[in-house]
Amino acid sequence: MSKEIKENETKTKIINAARKLFSEKGFDGVSMEDIAQASGVRKSLIYYYFPSKEVLFEEIWINVIDELENDIFSEVEGESNIARSIKKLIKKYIEFVMNKSEISKLIARERMNVLGRDSQLDNAKSKYVGLMKRIENVFEKGKQEDVLNDIEPSAATEMISTVDSIQKKSVLKNIEEFLMKVILKEKTEH
Repeated sequence: MSKEIKENETKTKIINAARKLFSEKGFDGVSMEDIAQASGVRKSLIYYYFPSKEVLFEEIWINVIDELENDIFSEVEGESNIARSIKKLIKKYIEFVMNKSEISKLIARERMNVLGRDSQLDNAKSKYVGLMKRIENVFEKGKQEDVLNDIEPSAATEMISTVDSIQKKSVLKNIEEFLMKVILKEKTEH
């Protein structure tokens, strides 16, 4: 096995263990020692790849937000009808939360931490804010084309972005229907 492949495997073990721990205990509840034990990698080796817990967390956060963004917009971007785009966006966000519970827990648990930390997690914050702006732009287009109910695009974005704090799948399906009714005008083609 080449050195590069072994290094990639080691880094992947660290990232996977840390992501699981961060989703269960939060950033502040996890130490580098916890990550070392969970990954089976020496703590000094973790520091070789990630000079601090913040750097490790930020890489995980950015990857998680990338995964969420790619999942949500995979079908939305190809849609020409804005009402259908919004419906797909809501549906894909809910599906993501339902099917990727570890990632959803991490986002729900750490969102305020990422948004509130000064300079330590700037890249993570920027990534999340960029995703929220991208979602808001879809709702803004819906408002311009008069398919939204009387709701501001920023409020619709905030409503969508907080569903990851709900873990019950049956409730999430109801919330999906609720969001469709609250956000989209009823007579709009879905």
